Amino acid sequence: MGSKTVLSGTFTDMSLPIIRNDALLSKGSLFLFDPSHSMGGFEGTASQTVVPNVAWKEALALIPGETADSLSGKVFHNLAAGEILVERTPKKGVHIINSLLNQTADRNWHIQPSSKLAAYMVANGATHKFYVSLWLGRTRRGVGPAGSTFHLFNNPGNMFIAPSDGLNGIERLNYRATDDNGGAVPHQRFTNTDINGVTGAPSTFQLGAGMLSNYTGATYRNKQNSVILYRAYIEDLTVSGRTYAEVDALDYALYQAAFAAGGRYFGDTYTDPVTLP
Repeated sequence: MGSKTVLSGTFTDMSLPIIRNDALLSKGSLFLFDPSHSMGGFEGTASQTVVPNVAWKEALALIPGETADSLSGKVFHNLAAGEILVERTPKKGVHIINSLLNQTADRNWHIQPSSKLAAYMVANGATHKFYVSLWLGRTRRGVGPAGSTFHLFNNPGNMFIAPSDGLNGIERLNYRATDDNGGAVPHQRFTNTDINGVTGAPSTFQLGAGMLSNYTGATYRNKQNSVILYRAYIEDLTVSGRTYAEVDALDYALYQAAFAAGGRYFGDTYTDPVTLP
């Protein structure tokens, strides 16, 4: 049986560390999608499912008046049997298989993070720097042109997290894209960017796979990557006071541990995309 100790009095030593809900979080954290996290879990893949934001408490300090619910995300999709398959892996990832033969419409599965977060980033995009990262596994490479997995943008000319496999941010200062297993399946990928600047008023905020946003229509059907979504993160570096290099190093170390032997994502299994030609 667990126990709880309540400490009375007031702490005046501001040098004491703050214990947060994840090792990556800081006072500048805005968004953390991690379905394997004890505070980020959700069941199934159905439309309108609420997806918790593990960083909601940190985001609340920057966006007063909101709640855990209003700072969470929600699932949306356009599914059809034989054209796209979405499943939860044993390690809690979200696996999205796109057919390379049978799609007849703009099939996709995605999470829309809170619009409150998007509004905050756009409002501060001209003067603040942001760190954005994504952990995923590619289980089958598409044949291109492939859409984006994580973005905050609108075309034409409205961009913050620009749509590309590498999270190409506006006025990107630093960038990492690491394939740790030489392209083996699942092709695990760690990618991030340091964003400085925003153009226009982007509002399309999506994390998912398939034909999303402007990547729709016949040109993009039967060409999309099949991926497992594991983790996505956004931090306001100007507020946190951390550098890109600091957060990159910490995030990458957590990624390596998660996929190493004994890690929470090590040995994950999934339906072979070949079952959906």
